[in-house]
Amino acid sequence: MPTSDPAADHTNDDLGAPEVWHRVHPLTPILESLGVLVGIFIAAAYGLQNFAQTAIEDLARGDGVDLGFAGWLRTHPLIIFGVVGGIVFILLITALFSWLAWRVMGYRIDSEAIYYRRGLLSKKLRKARLDRVQSIDLQQKLLPRVLGMAELVFDVAGGTDSNISLKYLSKKRAEGLRDELLADVRAKKQGEQTPTGAVPAETVAGSPADTITDPAEAVPGAPSESEAAIDRSVPERRDDSIGVRLSKRLGALADDASHEAESSINELLAPYNVSADVSDEGEIIRVPVHRVVVSSLLKSETIISVLVVFFVIATAIVLLAMGLTEAFIPMLVATIPGLVGAFSAFRKNLDNANFVVKLGESGLAVNHGLVSTSRKVIPLDRLQAVCLHQPLLWRWAGWWKVEYNIASAGGSGESNVLLPVGDIDQALLMVGLALPDPQMPEDLSAATLVRSAMYDRKSEDPRAGEAEGLFHGQPRSSKLIDPMVWKRRAYAVTGSLLVLRMGVLDRRVDFVPHVRVQSMSYHQGPLMRSLGLGTVAVHSTAGPINPRVTHQSVDDAKLFFSEHSERTRLARQHYDEEARRAKEGRP
Repeated sequence: MPTSDPAADHTNDDLGAPEVWHRVHPLTPILESLGVLVGIFIAAAYGLQNFAQTAIEDLARGDGVDLGFAGWLRTHPLIIFGVVGGIVFILLITALFSWLAWRVMGYRIDSEAIYYRRGLLSKKLRKARLDRVQSIDLQQKLLPRVLGMAELVFDVAGGTDSNISLKYLSKKRAEGLRDELLADVRAKKQGEQTPTGAVPAETVAGSPADTITDPAEAVPGAPSESEAAIDRSVPERRDDSIGVRLSKRLGALADDASHEAESSINELLAPYNVSADVSDEGEIIRVPVHRVVVSSLLKSETIISVLVVFFVIATAIVLLAMGLTEAFIPMLVATIPGLVGAFSAFRKNLDNANFVVKLGESGLAVNHGLVSTSRKVIPLDRLQAVCLHQPLLWRWAGWWKVEYNIASAGGSGESNVLLPVGDIDQALLMVGLALPDPQMPEDLSAATLVRSAMYDRKSEDPRAGEAEGLFHGQPRSSKLIDPMVWKRRAYAVTGSLLVLRMGVLDRRVDFVPHVRVQSMSYHQGPLMRSLGLGTVAVHSTAGPINPRVTHQSVDDAKLFFSEHSERTRLARQHYDEEARRAKEGRP
């Protein structure tokens, strides 16, 4: 049953009062001390497992179960009382420590920042400036969810250790506080936002044969604080993602999922030949649980774990048939880690069950989770790259996964998923919202280009041949290095995007907007030098996408490097100039 939360008693006026500290939920220290209980449980389970294994082995040999230790315990009851008393004492000490820790835990909010303090022996005070908060996510793990509690995670620019986790509050209070703070963050950033300056990208010569580097600190597309919130004072820009343009166009109406929102989405996504069906609640995509389950079972890590378990069981049965009963039981016990590994891989994918996407005022609002739930907003104006991925066994269903890189200080454990699994229309919808208009030639559509990138020569689009002409493949000399993929790997450049096609067994397509390129580097190792090949890395922010124009001829690679450096510089310069003119009131 959900419990009350003292933090819910304060008013909005208290939020801005100096030195007004509010306590978190009383159960917070207990939930954070569950490691003690888990340790006791694991120790007990380990002892029971050893006893059960020994008993089964004795029975398999035809011997009786050795109950001598149980008989010894019956004759020494003080041992039992001592163990139970020790466990109770540990639990009481843990409860006392948790209560004292709760007394010093707290948070306060003023007009500039949120503060979070904790620690009984070692005091800690964390501060997150509101103008540097990138997003506020609401997360619920299993036990807090059962108790009606939630955690607020503040993604703060400034490094991976700068984030703040406020846990735990009642769910109602957490949702209300999140909405209030998001409004404050948006208002503060909109009031202080200024356009970024255009910084030229200069090519700097590296070593004569190996590297040429485009420095990260002087490249277009590097994220700045002013990009953390959508600036509606700047009209739609051509290089804005379609989702950002939609948010600017509709404003608060996007949260209402009105017919106007649906009409605008379909208008902007017309180049991708997809249409969004916006529900009354504002949902544009809902991924069924069964699809997530099936797609998880078809992933390589799950299949490998299951095959290992089956192999061990089959080997154990063979040994039993050969009369080697002593090896049968240990091998069955050895399947337990494999089963745990398979379940862990499966459960990790289940975190994306009930995946729901809504278009919100600040970006895409995503809810997901089966046992533990998470709610977060993906700010579309900070996406740096997007990719489509199709594992081999997903081909029969036509499913794709969509991931992204984002300019964020979030930890490495964060999910970078736009769509965990979906059909091609859903994949095109999410790619379309996350990327700017590709600015294709008049006789080709974005859908034709993307489908050609996804399926190469197997694309069923009637104009796939013309789209294929936009791709630059690898030379035949790269066949020695890439015997399987050299025919599929290719790149295409549109007015706003770099599109990279990769993979044969697992298909993959990367998209990098020109205005988001961080830096570039040219590389040529000894083997590539002997074959006359070079590779250009197009640097993005940290994430699952590492775009590279791979194993081109030296002349083509260096030509791409120089042309794309200039292309990205001009794209960012024009992008910032549009914002500057809007700020100054010039057309």
